[in-house]
Amino acid sequence: MGVGFLHGVLPQGISKSYFVSPQKIQVLTTDEILFPEETRQRLEKELNVKFSVLITRDWDAIIANTVASPAVDLIFLPSFWANTLGRQNLLANVAGPRQELFQRVASDFTAKPREDFKFLPFYWMKTSIKSTTEESFPDFLKNKKEPILFLLADEDLLLKHFQIWKAQGLWDLVAQKKILTLQIDQMSRDIPLEGAMEMSLSQDIPEATLDQLSALLIWGAVIPVNSLKKDKALEVLNTLTTPEYQERSLLKTPFNSTFSTVTSNEIPLQRRAQFIRDLKLKDTIILETKDQDATLKLRTDFNFIL
Repeated sequence: MGVGFLHGVLPQGISKSYFVSPQKIQVLTTDEILFPEETRQRLEKELNVKFSVLITRDWDAIIANTVASPAVDLIFLPSFWANTLGRQNLLANVAGPRQELFQRVASDFTAKPREDFKFLPFYWMKTSIKSTTEESFPDFLKNKKEPILFLLADEDLLLKHFQIWKAQGLWDLVAQKKILTLQIDQMSRDIPLEGAMEMSLSQDIPEATLDQLSALLIWGAVIPVNSLKKDKALEVLNTLTTPEYQERSLLKTPFNSTFSTVTSNEIPLQRRAQFIRDLKLKDTIILETKDQDATLKLRTDFNFIL
């Protein structure tokens, strides 16, 4: 065995990848939960890659790393951020070899044809704001015993909420509440002990009774057109979107799956892709593009610093 090894023949049972330096993949993600450390480590071992990951919600940084030549190789982000990048012709097609990745996504989440499939959706969530007292939102705002309002820490969604409440004549009451923000992984399916909280709807939580309190949010992945490692990035996405990976990680998050292939009995029906058809989307906030001035508008128009 030793002689064969010296002459370039690998001993039986030793993988070639053991002798090949891992290929470095540069990744941006707006939220840790979209590409967690545990998942990264497993992919690194399985695919013989090494991830360099930057977690950032700085839009300018994402733009800069997307237009650069070479660009980063993979970005995890909200759908409306991806739409803005896509309209600037900065993204490559992510349908995958033989459109395999495209075919894994449920038809409800594939509005664009596979020839223009530049955003691979992973997760969706419909949010609503619920109070501990189950009172209407205006009544919650008038209730001085309920002083806290928890909202998702997304500048575009915060701005849209505030603009709607201002148009409804509710902003002065909202401004009297202590507004705290939550990261995605802090969103619970349990109503908080006090105040009101933006949370993910499930089968056990009825729809909001007040218009314009709900939002449909979708997260996924893109590959910049200037990436030099598109094939390797697609390989990462191909592995990451298999039922094995998705079903392993889904229940650790507040997300629902966009993949028609995620059908394990361990995944509740309301966490699967088809459940979106059972939800009312009328009067639901759907963000189409990134407002690049959202943070500035929050500060100047509403005196709110995220």
